[in-house]
Amino acid sequence: MATLELKIVTPEGPVYEGTVNSVVLPGSEGQFGVLPEHVRFLAPLKIGEAVISSSDGGDLYAAISGGFTNIDDDKVTVLADACELSHDIDVARAKRASELAEKHIKEFEAEQEEVHSLQEQQAALERALNRIQISGRV
Repeated sequence: MATLELKIVTPEGPVYEGTVNSVVLPGSEGQFGVLPEHVRFLAPLKIGEAVISSSDGGDLYAAISGGFTNIDDDKVTVLADACELSHDIDVARAKRASELAEKHIKEFEAEQEEVHSLQEQQAALERALNRIQISGRV
């Protein structure tokens, strides 16, 4: 059976390197699969799941956080912003990061509402001052 050489690299270093039967990656336009003899291809990646079908018959899963992939001559190179294999993910740390991000989003949304309210009040003040100024004209 034909195979692919897969290499996943992040700024911190290599995450995975090996011979695989196929790989499914989270492309910016949706997931796409790569099989042996795939055409030459360069694609941006988004946050999502990579499914690696290893040549020993098992599947590996990885969390990809953006980047690019290059497919050329049965070699798949993934240059990821970040990547963690499923068995390496610290779930407690991920949950803390999720909670912190949700908190920051809520704070940002509240600030945006305050800014919108302030803008509404400034517009109301401007309208009132304009009316006052114009009321003195006869």
